[in-house]
Amino acid sequence: MNRSLQSVQTDFQNYVIGTDVNAPAIVQDIAAQFGMAPIARLKIYHDAYRIRMREALSEAYDKTHTYLGDEMFAELSAGYLRDYASHYRNLRWYGDCFADYLKHALPEHPVVAELAAFEWALGLAFDAADAPTLTSDDVRALDADAWEHIEFALQPSVQFLELQWNAPAIWLALDKNTTPPDAIAAAPLHWLVWRKDLQPHFRSLDAYEAQALQGLLGEQSFSSVCEEAANSAGEQDITPQIAGWLQTWLSEGVLAGIQR
Repeated sequence: MNRSLQSVQTDFQNYVIGTDVNAPAIVQDIAAQFGMAPIARLKIYHDAYRIRMREALSEAYDKTHTYLGDEMFAELSAGYLRDYASHYRNLRWYGDCFADYLKHALPEHPVVAELAAFEWALGLAFDAADAPTLTSDDVRALDADAWEHIEFALQPSVQFLELQWNAPAIWLALDKNTTPPDAIAAAPLHWLVWRKDLQPHFRSLDAYEAQALQGLLGEQSFSSVCEEAANSAGEQDITPQIAGWLQTWLSEGVLAGIQR
């Protein structure tokens, strides 16, 4: 019986991304030839798909792969592929849920999920859209009466993470091809990730600076985020830190422009 091309394509796709490798519907459309049986020839595509998807995950999570080792990473990649079908045309984005998967797959090793989340954030920073960088000269050119309502736009690459484990230290050691430190848990710490000079950068933030930067991301004025940070600090005087924030953000290339 002749079948439509769409039916054949659908069955082939279902076979490649599915788990039925023994009696798939598509086998009826594979002509018998001398040599390998139709099901064996089909399995080449079934396996090749999984190999390529695992390679894509390894490219996105190179340091996480190294930290876990080949065998465990392959096992976790297979589980991720089973539970998270790809919905993207570009393989680059397939691993967007891998850190969440690791959180549930390795509950006894939470540092692994945080390492993956950190590595994914670095990759997103690298791939983020370009934007102009605000300079000190741009700020000095502002009128004095503009400061009350001025809003600063952050670079598209800016991301915020809250990590409880020393995942950045582990990543840094792996990046330098040195032995990573033991996993250590501490009080949750805020991290800023962004791109500068074509390379991802990261640093830790205290709670008040993190609050201020996230306020800017939410399109609050600079004066407002500074006031809210000071209020959050209560009796603690953080005026010196607040005074240095803008210069730090400018020197680091975190700000993209002025929103009027």
